[in-house]
Amino acid sequence: MAEPAAAIASPAAQTAMTADERHWLLRRLHSLSGIVPIGGFLFFHIFENAYVLRGGDAWWSETSFTRGLPLQVFIEAAVLWLPITYHAVYGIVITATAAPNTRGYTYERNLQYTLQRVTGILAFLFIFFHVISTRGWFYLTGTETNYARMHEFMMNPVFLSIYLIGVLACVYHLCNGIFTFCITWGLTVGPNAQRLVNRACVALFLVLATVSVGILIAFRAPA
Repeated sequence: MAEPAAAIASPAAQTAMTADERHWLLRRLHSLSGIVPIGGFLFFHIFENAYVLRGGDAWWSETSFTRGLPLQVFIEAAVLWLPITYHAVYGIVITATAAPNTRGYTYERNLQYTLQRVTGILAFLFIFFHVISTRGWFYLTGTETNYARMHEFMMNPVFLSIYLIGVLACVYHLCNGIFTFCITWGLTVGPNAQRLVNRACVALFLVLATVSVGILIAFRAPA
């Protein structure tokens, strides 16, 4: 008697199942890395730099902790560079294999989906530029990016535009990422819960965006 077709899985089917499981795991690691540690660091970075609203001296004094960490380069690599690289690379994979349908369905979530991909690319480019021009500059020359250097950046229209676009892209990508994280990990079940979390994330974006722009403007004040 022949065995039922469903009882025997072909090698091709087994390979496909393994690929699906791998994608499931990598997708969730991608989602998690966007919140911890990357998102957590962005919250901290905004909070830390908000001291510039009290003046350049206050900012330089309050940010001394992160400048004096032991084994700083290894901590940065483990907490930031490696997670950001993974998140960016797999995000590109997701973007390249996705099939957005905003032309057919222009409702809010599809627009947010597209913005999430666009801001992800902009955020990655900005982070690379920001790291090279600040921490990279320090490792190459031993010179910290102090208030005078940041003031010079913000007084340059090109640099100011790059920072405005880049920072807003990072903030939007994080806030909308929190919403998608809640869906991916099953924290919001049902349209009502998702709608409430989505509205909360939009509000969070507006708050963080306002603070972030205020920080950039504060760096334009004379020392």
